[in-house]
Amino acid sequence: MKFSYQKLPFEGFDTRQPLIARPILPVYLHGKNHRTPSPYYALLDSGADKILMPAELAEVVGIKDFTKGRLEPTVGIANQRADVYYHDNLSIEIVGHSKKLSISIGFSDKIFLPILGRSFFIHFKSVIFSERKEEIELKD
Repeated sequence: MKFSYQKLPFEGFDTRQPLIARPILPVYLHGKNHRTPSPYYALLDSGADKILMPAELAEVVGIKDFTKGRLEPTVGIANQRADVYYHDNLSIEIVGHSKKLSISIGFSDKIFLPILGRSFFIHFKSVIFSERKEEIELKD
């Protein structure tokens, strides 16, 4: 599967600057009995270890209190700290891909952009970033 990079404005976007193409995938998040009603754009991030989602998505997929998950404090870019609560038995479905990927997902009220880290990558034979073509290829 190949996906073109997307040019989307993010929080704090300066309208005087051009949009930057980023490796972003449209995904649905699935809980036990609920799915996000529309896809969310998630950044494919080879520098992140795990999958991180904004806290408000937990409730959408049926998790009443995201803080009831397994707590793992996380440090990100510029030494930013966030409490992340992981929940198992969730899955991600990439738009255009028929299967759901069973995975553990971390939720935090400090995360604003869904991030697909390397724990997402292990579901594929290879993940190829082509900066020149502004394209991502996921090989099963």
